[in-house]
Amino acid sequence: MGWIDRIFEKRRLRSLVETVALQTGEALSPALETAVIETAGILKPGALGRRLRPFYPRLVLIFARQRADGEARLASSHWSSGGGCNVGRDVLEAKAIAQGLLVRLLARRPASKRPFSEMVEALDTLIDARRNSDGDPDGYGLGTLHEIQRDMAELALAESVARSADQVGG
Repeated sequence: MGWIDRIFEKRRLRSLVETVALQTGEALSPALETAVIETAGILKPGALGRRLRPFYPRLVLIFARQRADGEARLASSHWSSGGGCNVGRDVLEAKAIAQGLLVRLLARRPASKRPFSEMVEALDTLIDARRNSDGDPDGYGLGTLHEIQRDMAELALAESVARSADQVGG
């Protein structure tokens, strides 16, 4: 990446952080700001396509919140279970799995016409599998997946409204 590309990327990320802060209604904590920037490095705006690009800041915020939460839990021994396992690991693992699922879904060709709705359905399957596994004894990973699914369901609803408006207008 050349110097000009780095300048444009810095501006893009600064604009994204400002937009996310406006959506939350408050300044972002340093941890959440860092999580937004790191999440934006994985979830690229171009993957959404023109029609869904306005939802990009909300999408980044969904995963950035989970990352910041997991990191905060890892930083405190309060969140360690009796076995010494910190639940922050479960939060980060669940976030990473869900985020990877979304990245794969967005990269699929031909592109999905309803990626957020499909993500909600895919999370159903993932939640069922997680519920039946032994890898999350305290349930924080499962809780994280439920939070992501709830937030994705809101985006899926907005996606449906945008799709309907496109069909009526176009």
